[in-house]
Amino acid sequence: MSGRSDTAKQSDTIKILMVTRETKSDQRYGLGRSLMPLVEELRYRGIQADYLCQADLGQRALRWQHRLQRLFSILFGRVSTRKDFSMLFQVLLERINMGRLAANLAAAQHYTHVHCHDPFIAAGLRFFLRFHPRCRIAWGLTEHGFGCYTQAIHEDGVHMHQQTMRIMRHWEARTLLDASWVIAPTQSCLQQIASDLAISPLPHHWHDVVHARPLLNHYSREEARNRLSWDDSVIYVLSVGRIAPVKQFPLLIEACAQLKLTKDLQLVILGEGDYSALQQKARQLGLAKEIQFAVTADIGLYLSATDLYVSASASESFGLANLEALAAGTAAVCTAVGGAPEVVGDGAFLVKPDVASLADGMQCMLSDATLREAIARKGKIRADAWPDITEIANRYEIIYRQAATN
Repeated sequence: MSGRSDTAKQSDTIKILMVTRETKSDQRYGLGRSLMPLVEELRYRGIQADYLCQADLGQRALRWQHRLQRLFSILFGRVSTRKDFSMLFQVLLERINMGRLAANLAAAQHYTHVHCHDPFIAAGLRFFLRFHPRCRIAWGLTEHGFGCYTQAIHEDGVHMHQQTMRIMRHWEARTLLDASWVIAPTQSCLQQIASDLAISPLPHHWHDVVHARPLLNHYSREEARNRLSWDDSVIYVLSVGRIAPVKQFPLLIEACAQLKLTKDLQLVILGEGDYSALQQKARQLGLAKEIQFAVTADIGLYLSATDLYVSASASESFGLANLEALAAGTAAVCTAVGGAPEVVGDGAFLVKPDVASLADGMQCMLSDATLREAIARKGKIRADAWPDITEIANRYEIIYRQAATN
């Protein structure tokens, strides 16, 4: 079923369903931080926009998913000693199940547009819409990784044979070509996806739309440190993100261990996940202070209090936390990966994603207050000029309305 051929013909009234695979906890540091402001702005304009994630799966849907996972784990265990097939199936099943739920909901509640935030959720939606032949909707997707999602799955530990990779890439490419729209958060990201999937030239229905300028609470350094009970005799380094391999927190810890400072260093990580391995690594490398882990809805408080924000990521399609650091007027060191340079420009100290480069960049910034202030000032100017949610919602509304008339 083609997204363009089955597009809704309504040009005035649109009803949009956003679909992600996130859990509620993922939304704190994941897509929810960029999507919810968009949903709220569309609602403010009188456009019905709703947000569907894994937390909305009912018990019946979860039982169906878990039973299939167990069944295929057993089957794969009998035919292959490799666990990758079973892991890949679980990854895909989770997303296809969200696509199934979205198709049923779209048909029952008469949505005109479904926006999937994962290509395989979109593939699931596309398949299950076949069971609702009277349902005519426009559907499209956003690719949030830097490069195609198939490659991201492979690099995230689900290692696939070349033939499996070819099949997955073809499936992903076909889905993107059949969608009514494809969005990526940076132009470099869009180009990388096209390169990964051997699509040339860029299709006309592919768009780069950045995340809107973040809204943060702002504090003076003194007030923020008082609220957090931070000690002025300590140097604080802040990093933000879920505890996942792509964020390269172990590399950040190694870089911190190489710094030569006149004060004790305190590494603070805002993110959810299993902290034990990172804490153990910090002890092994002899960091003077244990890592502080925190979960917060007020990232601005931490950014206002810290001496330096650092992103050690191996890949970023956009890097919303990086832009938040710039918006807070915080000196930042970021790895020059993916779409990050396109976003931060000269508003952050860019380094290669290796320990030596990261440590050198951090040492340089922490040893030179004038440089920190200059970088922070450039970052704030860049963030202040960044498109706000009104401008970004305008882009989305144009894309949605064009899809509805095709």
